[in-house]
Amino acid sequence: MTEDNSMDEQDRIEQSRTNETGKAASEGESEIGSRVISPPQLLKKAGEADDYDEKLRLYDEALKLDPACTDALLQKGFSLDRMGKSEEALACYNRALEIDPDNMGIWCLKGFAFNNLGKFDKAVDCYDEVLKINPEDVFAWYQKGVSFEAMGKLEDAVECYDKALEIDPTDALIREKKLKLLAILYSEGKMGDSPDKYFN
Repeated sequence: MTEDNSMDEQDRIEQSRTNETGKAASEGESEIGSRVISPPQLLKKAGEADDYDEKLRLYDEALKLDPACTDALLQKGFSLDRMGKSEEALACYNRALEIDPDNMGIWCLKGFAFNNLGKFDKAVDCYDEVLKINPEDVFAWYQKGVSFEAMGKLEDAVECYDKALEIDPTDALIREKKLKLLAILYSEGKMGDSPDKYFN
C-alpha cells in the first residue's frame, strides 16, 4: 500500500465515524476541529489547558458524551472549587458519588469544598466516609483534624492527628500541628502536662 492509498484509507475511516451533520457517529465521541475526540482525550486536553474556563468547557463536552464520567465530574468540581464556586463543585461531587460512592478522592474533594464554605461539620462527615472505606488513610485523619481545628475543637483535632501519627509516625507536618495544638491547650490550662512530654 502506498502512502497516498494509506492516507485515503485514513480519510475514509475518519469520514465513516461522522454523519452528514458533522457530529460524531459513534457514541462517546465528539468532533473538535476536524478530529473525533473521546472523553479521555477531552480530559487530557483539559489537563493541559491554562485557564479554568477552557477546562470547564472541555469537562462539559466530556460529560455530554458520557454523563457518568466520574473523572470529568471530579475534575470539573475541583476546577469550580478553585474558582471559588464551591457550591457548584459540591453538585459535581454529589453526582460523581451517585455513580461511585466508594471513591475516596471524591469524598476528600467534597470535604475540601465544605471547608471552603466554612461548613466544617459537613467536611468531617466526608472524611468519616473516607475512613469507613480505609481507616488507615492518613490524609483523611489529617483533614478531619484540620476541620475540627477550624471549629475550635482542639482536643478532637489532637485525637485525629494522633490517629494519623499512629499510622505514619514520620509525618513532620502532622507532628508540628499536634505540638502547636498541645501548646495552646496547655496555655489554656486544659492539659496538666507540658506538650514536650508527648514528643521524644
